[in-house]
Amino acid sequence: MTDTDENLAPPPRYRALFRHPVASRLVTARGISELGDFIGLAALLLLAYDQTHSVLGPAAVYAARTLPALLVATVFSGWLDVPARRTMLVWLSLAGAVLIAIPTVAPQPVPAIVAAGLLGAVRAAYSSVHVAVVAEAVEGRLRLPLFGLSAFANQAGQVAGLLAGASLTLALGARVALLIDLVSFLLAAVVLAGLPAGRGARRGPRPPATAGVRTIADHPVLRRVALLTLATVIAGPLPETLAPRLAAGGWRPVVLAASALGGAVFVLLAGRRVWLARVSGQVAAAAGLAGALLLAGAVVAVDGPDWAVAGANALIGAGCGWLIGAQATFARLAPKERMGQVEATIVAANIMVSGCGIFVLGSAAALFGPAVAYLAAGVVLLAAVLLVRPDRLPEAIS
Repeated sequence: MTDTDENLAPPPRYRALFRHPVASRLVTARGISELGDFIGLAALLLLAYDQTHSVLGPAAVYAARTLPALLVATVFSGWLDVPARRTMLVWLSLAGAVLIAIPTVAPQPVPAIVAAGLLGAVRAAYSSVHVAVVAEAVEGRLRLPLFGLSAFANQAGQVAGLLAGASLTLALGARVALLIDLVSFLLAAVVLAGLPAGRGARRGPRPPATAGVRTIADHPVLRRVALLTLATVIAGPLPETLAPRLAAGGWRPVVLAASALGGAVFVLLAGRRVWLARVSGQVAAAAGLAGALLLAGAVVAVDGPDWAVAGANALIGAGCGWLIGAQATFARLAPKERMGQVEATIVAANIMVSGCGIFVLGSAAALFGPAVAYLAAGVVLLAAVLLVRPDRLPEAIS
């Protein structure tokens, strides 16, 4: 059986992941870290909005991650494949704890934005090394379920974390929520320290900073998936960014968490489906997301009720869930010895495009209304769907 055949075979059940010595710890650490991250993110978003009285405040929290993440993808990307993977994951978790301590001590917009920017670099590096560990130490048939369950941890963490973080911030202040985030980084580091040691294989000399970009650009499948991914992440943070303006009172946490709830349901159901491992299935899911964005724009344009906005946001979150298929495609087709750098490139590109895109869309929402922001994101993604041509790829891949 070839690697391609193995990766596109029907995946096993999720419980098989918890019998695997690497997958089990990766999923556990991801669940702990994601819950804390989104408790902290809710605090940062509400802190930025309440003190600036503008959607540009939350947009700035997202946009601040752009430059540090870009540095990870370029200047520092070659170093991601040099140290031991386990060591890198533990130290990155500890670095996250140190950085979130900044706004915990000084809960003001500037410290919050600075911390969010540096955390963007840490998360870009962490996600890259995480996928590299999966590509090297987890067999192909387990990868899509692992990415699916990790994404479920991400989305479930968003639902619970955003609800809890927003509620804690409104009731007790931002410091309590940020302190919980700090503790979650430390707990994740403890779990990751128990990963099996690597085999010590020599990966060769450190490649140039642009090697990740060239690897993606030269591959006929990866460059298509990357284009669709970048068009998707523009819309990713849009529901959370616009929620403080679109809802008030008890509906605000619901609208804030609705996108994550939709994403959690999608990835849990789709994480074991072979169609999502194929580029054609990923394109179809992205087209559905474009439709959800246009629907959300229409709901907001007619001043729909809060429950309708929450429902539209849930559909957007579900549509964004197709990205676990993109992760599986990158883990399957990128060179394993350079997986850290390749993943760093796409993760940092996602963060950069997401940060710049949400700031542009946030500006459009401030100037022309939230409906315009939703509609613009839908049009951009629809254009990317039309540019990707999976019918020209080999049948086994497309």
